[in-house]
Formats: sequence, C-alpha cells, structure tokens
Amino acid sequence: MSDAVDAAADRPVHTPGEVLLEVKDLKKHFPLTQGIVLRRTVGHVRAVDGVNLTLRRGETVGLVGESGCGKSTVTKMLVALEKPTSGQILYKGEDVTKMSGRALKQYRREVQIIFQDPYASLNPRMTVGDIVAEGWSVHADIAPKKGRLQRTQELMERVGLNPDFVNRYPHQFSGGQRQRIGIARALALQPEVIVCDEPVSALDVSVQAQVVNLLEDLQNDFGLSYLFIAHDLSVVRHISDRVAVMYLGSIVEEGTDAQVYGSPAHPYTQALLSSVPVHEPHLRGLKERILLQGDVPSPANPPSGCRFRTRCWKAQDICATEPPALVDRGQGHPSACHFAEARAVVPTEG
Repeated sequence: MSDAVDAAADRPVHTPGEVLLEVKDLKKHFPLTQGIVLRRTVGHVRAVDGVNLTLRRGETVGLVGESGCGKSTVTKMLVALEKPTSGQILYKGEDVTKMSGRALKQYRREVQIIFQDPYASLNPRMTVGDIVAEGWSVHADIAPKKGRLQRTQELMERVGLNPDFVNRYPHQFSGGQRQRIGIARALALQPEVIVCDEPVSALDVSVQAQVVNLLEDLQNDFGLSYLFIAHDLSVVRHISDRVAVMYLGSIVEEGTDAQVYGSPAHPYTQALLSSVPVHEPHLRGLKERILLQGDVPSPANPPSGCRFRTRCWKAQDICATEPPALVDRGQGHPSACHFAEARAVVPTEG
C-alpha cells in the first residue's frame, strides 16, 4: 500500500455520523456602490441570506439550484476564501469565522476544495507535479522534502493518471485529466472535508461518470466527507446521502435523496425535477412538465415574504408577508413553503 493510503489508514477511528461542519444562518451581502470620487453604498446583493447546513463524517451532502442562487459563494466561505457578513461556520465545534493564525491554517488543511473549471484552476506555468505538491510547501509536516516526488506519483496514480506525467504541464492534459489533477491536489493535504464546487459540470457526460465514481472510491478509502454542488440533479442524486435545494440565497428544501427526489414538497424543487430527462423511453410520456413563469428576481432586491412567490403557482397573500420557515409540514422532511405538498414528479417503474 502506498504512503498516501497508509497515512489515511493511520488516522484515528471516529464516531460514525459525528458532525464535522455546521453552518448556522450564514449570510453574505456584497455592497452596491455608486460614484467615482465619493463612493457610497446604495444597496446590497444578498448572495447568501440565511443558509443552514450540517455535514457529518463520511457523508455527502448535495447542494443544488440554478445559476446565481449563491451556491459558489457558500463554498468560498466554507474554505475561508470569503468572510461572511454574519452567521457561523462551525468545524468540530469551533467557529471558523473567528479563526486566525495557526488555527485557520490547520482548518484550511483539513477542508479542501475542488474547483469547477479544470482549465482555470491550474497554473499553466507549473508542472502538474509541482501543482499537486504545492500545499506541502506550506504544510511541510505532511510530506518530507526527500520523498515528495514519490508521494506525488502515488497520488497521481491513485486518481487514475500516469505517475510518469509529473513533469508535464496542464495544457498537455484533457479536461477530465485536469480535474483528476485538481482532485489529487485536494487529497495531498489529507483533508477530512472536500468541497466539490460543480467538479463535473465542465466535463463530457462519459467523463463525468468516471470522475464521480473516482470521488466515491476516494470517499470509501479515505473516509472523506463531501459537500457536492452541481446543476445536474441526476449526478447529485447518484452521489449524495442528503440533498439541499437552494433558491435565491436560501435553502428551500432538504432531505435524503429518496425524500427530495421521490416526494418533493416545495414547488421549486418540483419544477427542477420536472426538467430532468427520463432515460427510460416507456416512462417519458408519463412525466408532467412544470414551466415556471417569469425570471429569477434580483438578489439585490428579493421579493418580500417567500422569495419564490413571484414564480409560484401556489402563491397567496400570506406568501407576500410572512417568510416560510424551513420545517417539516407533514411530508417527512423540511421545506420552506406555506403550502408544501409532497408530489411525485419523476415517474418510476410501477
């Protein structure tokens, strides 16, 4: 067994289901400014506005939603690339937003990220070997200098790349291979949590399956926890234990993959699922297509009350005045809708 695998195997055994990462009422508001000389704030873009999430050890939580809903902003705050406006990010009970110095350095080692774009996330002037090993220059205790080349080759082999390619540059690899390099870079620091920011959205469908299968294998081998973000609902369902649906900066429904996909309760989740292609030819005519009216509201000026009400066919007066809480209204899992109703959207075998 390789040193990289040995290092993960030597970790202490933790209680299954232990909460690793907990997000409480997380908000990120970007200021809107006006003027050239005397700049003044005239408003805020509410990119993330009250997100609550929990990630347990060995678990995969899928975060889905359309473009602009704030998914990537959440990931940047989780890996300490952005500071939240308010709220808490608790890692093993410690508030990340208050960390600095050595504590923040250790947190960044244990929580890594795989970026969406495998082309832009790799430095074109560095060899892939240097890219994978770059983190060790900061966290030198993980890999001694003498054995770094061997460790790098082992990591590349583990993610399905030829270990002899350590001296090649990113432009000499395909998109799928570059994303594997990004995965190897994330693994190099032996993290406990990996935030996957749409890691397969820029790849061909056949390559997507290979990368998702690789991530599942790595999770089983290293005991990793994933926050997996994607547009493709079928990919999220395949890899996730729990799914959270996000709309305009907040979570509107959450549950296990069977609950969210089998009996969605929020109208937005139902509309999302109705757009998923059905692969079985004899079931295609059985699916009801839900077409939403209007455009997504601006996060700089979100609707009052329920943010989805301007596109919702169930909206009533209470939706404009009272924001719905994310609670279970009898459907077996929480949804943020005053008139939540479980409904089978995607047809299954009878």
